[in-house]
Amino acid sequence: MSRHEDFERKINRSLNTMEAKISYLHEGMRGLQDSFKEFHEDITEYMAFSAEKYADHEKRLAALEKKVQ
Repeated sequence: MSRHEDFERKINRSLNTMEAKISYLHEGMRGLQDSFKEFHEDITEYMAFSAEKYADHEKRLAALEKKVQ
């Protein structure tokens, strides 16, 4: 075999390895994106719930303060 063929085989092997890793990375990023979307929905729902409860709590505290004064 010629030295050129040796290099060609080595380079092709490296390219195949990189393609596999890029594919794996792409799948991982897609999974991360899906997980983030789910987290975003959950945290948005929690924040809305917390804001509602916090406002209600503030109203009750204000009412109690008025009664105490």
